[in-house]
Amino acid sequence: MKTDSYYKFMIGGFEFIAISDGTFDYETRSLFSSLTEEEANNFLSDYPQAEGKIKSPYTFLYVNTGRNKILTDMGAGNLGPNTGKLVKNLKLAGIDPEDIDSVIITHAHPDHIGGTLDRSGKPNYPNATYYIWKDEWDFWFSDEAYQKVAEHYSAILHADIFMKAARGQLGPVQDRVVKITKEKEILPNVHVHFTPGHTPGHMAVSFSTESETLFFIGDAVVFPFMIEYPEIEPVFDIIPYLANQTRKELCGMLAEQCAWVLAQHFPPFPSLGHVVKEGETLKWEPVLID
Repeated sequence: MKTDSYYKFMIGGFEFIAISDGTFDYETRSLFSSLTEEEANNFLSDYPQAEGKIKSPYTFLYVNTGRNKILTDMGAGNLGPNTGKLVKNLKLAGIDPEDIDSVIITHAHPDHIGGTLDRSGKPNYPNATYYIWKDEWDFWFSDEAYQKVAEHYSAILHADIFMKAARGQLGPVQDRVVKITKEKEILPNVHVHFTPGHTPGHMAVSFSTESETLFFIGDAVVFPFMIEYPEIEPVFDIIPYLANQTRKELCGMLAEQCAWVLAQHFPPFPSLGHVVKEGETLKWEPVLID
C-alpha cells in the first residue's frame, strides 16, 4: 500500500513501512565544492528542481520483525517548513509511536534525530531503546565537534543548528541509549554495519528475513549518482576520504548481495531500490511504485 505519506511492503516475514518526514530544499551550488552549479544540477537531474534548489525526500523506515518494532532514525523535527511529519505519518500508517521498542540512529545530523522530542521536550518514542555507534555519540558531545561542524557545514546551515540538535535532542534520552562499538546483531535478524566518513560514527542497519536482506543506509550515500561516482565529495562529509572509501565498499557489498536498499534522500519516495552492477560500473536502480 502506497500513499504520499507511507509505503507498506513485505519482505519474507517482516513488515516494512517507508515513512515520509516531508522534504527539504537544498541549494545545489552549496552541495559540492568540486562541482559547478551546472554540473551539480546535471548530476541531480532526478530530483525536482526549481530556482537553483533541489527538493530532497526525507524517508525513514519502520520494521516489524514479529519480535521487535523498530524505527530507523527519527526525522528532522522542525528543521524546515516541510519537515516534521514522521510521527503524524506513522499514525496514519497505523503505528503507535509508544509501541516502538527500538530506535536505531545512523548518525546525529539534525535531519535524522531532530524528531527525537516533541514540542514539549518529551520523547516521541518513550518506550524505545536507542542504539547509536559510540564514536558518533562521543563526537557530538566532544569539544572538537563544533570546529569540525563549522568547517564543513557553514555553506549549508549554521553550525549551531547541528550542535543544538545533537545535544539537545539526544541528551534527554541518554539513559536509554546503547552505544555500539562493533558490528554485530543487536536484535534478532538485525545487524549494524560501521560506515564512517559522512560522520565519524555513521552506521547502516540491515534486516535479514528468510533469503533476503534490506539495508537502511542513512547518509552513507547521500545522492544516487554517488554510487557510480563515489569520489565526488558532498560538503556534508566530515571525513571525505573515509566517506569515499565507505561508499565504494558498501555499494560493492549491496550489489553483490542483491540487497534491497532504502536511502533517506533518494528520489522518488519511497526511496527504495537496488545497487546493480553494469559491467564494471555500479548504478542505482529505483523500485518504481505506482
